[in-house]
Amino acid sequence: MREKDTAKQTSIIDEVSNIILNEGIAAVSMSKIAKASGISSSTIYVYFTDKEDVLKQVYLAKKEMLATFLLKNIEATTDNSVIFAQQFMRALYEFGMQHYEALMIIEQFNSSPVRNNLQISQAESYRGFERLFEATSHAPQFVTDSAAVILGFAYAPIVLYVKARKTNQLAAQTISIEQVIDMCMHALLKE
Repeated sequence: MREKDTAKQTSIIDEVSNIILNEGIAAVSMSKIAKASGISSSTIYVYFTDKEDVLKQVYLAKKEMLATFLLKNIEATTDNSVIFAQQFMRALYEFGMQHYEALMIIEQFNSSPVRNNLQISQAESYRGFERLFEATSHAPQFVTDSAAVILGFAYAPIVLYVKARKTNQLAAQTISIEQVIDMCMHALLKE
């Protein structure tokens, strides 16, 4: 049995990411992965069980990258849920501006029916985001006590804003990230 090379596995994930960015998730095939990676199709099976496993690992790698970035860029000592939510949105914006491709890969998976076939457990999907959920759950100042709803509502507008900025559909002078965060907070907070 061949020994796994971590660098090669990372390289395969990177090549699959490029295919997804350029052609979409549906275009990913084992032969395309092999060609892009410069390896044989059989070598891919040393690292992954099948195409779904490859896609799952790409998605989870990008989600882990996002979680790590968010946790590094949100003040760990704040126990104020409102400030935490604002920091979450600012950090998500910075991640999107610095790692746009990774954010777009996550978005493709989140909006694709393929994701449902990848057998990703909730624990796997939320790995690294536990602190984010803890910080926003049961906060009386929000209109809901569901951390998933709060973070989901804070996430979507920021991702749309990043897309508009990165594709030059919206200039920072038109509306700033702080204005977007204020709008989100007005919708999330009780009066």
